[in-house]
Amino acid sequence: MIDIKVIPGKKEVSYIKENAFVFSIVFLLSFMGNLNQWIISGNEGIFLKNFLWHIVGIGILFSFTLWGDYRKFVYQFVFPLYLGVLLLLIFIDITALITHTKDRWIHLGPISIQPSEFLKPILVCLISFMVYEGGVYFRSFDEKKLLKIFAMIGFPLLLVLVTDLDYSFIMGISFFVFLLFIGIPRRILIFLGIGFLIFSIFIVPILWRSLKPYQKGRIYGYLYPERYARTWAYQLNQSLIAIGDGGLLGHGLKKGWSTRLNYLPAKHTDLAFAVWAETWGFLGVSLFLLLYGYLIFFAIDVSRRVKDFLGKYISLGIALLFLFQLLFNVGGCSGLLPMTSIPLPFLSYGGSITISSYFLLSLVFNVNLKAYSFK
Repeated sequence: MIDIKVIPGKKEVSYIKENAFVFSIVFLLSFMGNLNQWIISGNEGIFLKNFLWHIVGIGILFSFTLWGDYRKFVYQFVFPLYLGVLLLLIFIDITALITHTKDRWIHLGPISIQPSEFLKPILVCLISFMVYEGGVYFRSFDEKKLLKIFAMIGFPLLLVLVTDLDYSFIMGISFFVFLLFIGIPRRILIFLGIGFLIFSIFIVPILWRSLKPYQKGRIYGYLYPERYARTWAYQLNQSLIAIGDGGLLGHGLKKGWSTRLNYLPAKHTDLAFAVWAETWGFLGVSLFLLLYGYLIFFAIDVSRRVKDFLGKYISLGIALLFLFQLLFNVGGCSGLLPMTSIPLPFLSYGGSITISSYFLLSLVFNVNLKAYSFK
């Protein structure tokens, strides 16, 4: 729930001044992302749309941070939004089965919405609420409550699985690690470990045979990049060439060969990091990672400082989401991990990922503001 106000009060103004450094980092990352899309873009349309999404996102960031209330949002809106996203995912899956496509978006004229992106803030808040419910520690939860949490996570991720296997898998890992950090009871953790071993031995071979050729190709390309340099590993090899070609200082604005000659596929989204590395080199990459890493540190620090366990869990979950998106995108671009369709917040193009990222940050800032109010 958001209180309708226009002018920030003294408390809000004081909070902005005290956290001006963190807000400036968000603005710098936003500037980097828009600059990256301008470098990539062959036409102004994509850049302007990306710029517009960032403006909307920053508006959401400040509006919810200053006048929102994360507790009211969780209590009043999370469950209806969860059900709404489930309906959208079901609609997408039915459409995909009828049309035999893997379209993850709902197209509304010039706007395309990816509902799976909005699962991230909803599931973080939902898990945090279910863990926090009753104000007790997670270690005192029984197996039934944990089963409910897994069901609330698993059902939407299964729906996402139909159109986006790797996204569903990576988000599943992220939320499972979130639960590990909160503290799964040891007996349940041992049970899950045994279940995972059984799953790996008996189910994984069956799933492997059911994978599409392009899905297997991503694994082959990751394991044998030289052998499949012109086929499955083409995207990875072009990314490695671009990153390596950036050197220490990069080629400069619109001077990268791989970017200008369109050797990089999906350079607006999946390989936006490779474009940044080719343009600005090691120093530019280090600056981006330093700023991005500070946002993660800020979210963890908020989680550590606040007394309210709901806010503590939300901030921790958001920190882990930003971390895993960075690891899998940058890891895929650099060959450390298999290539995935996970976009990188700020650098990658996309309205849904941009709005979702800014709203996640607004939750962290709002948790911090509420803690600041009670100093």
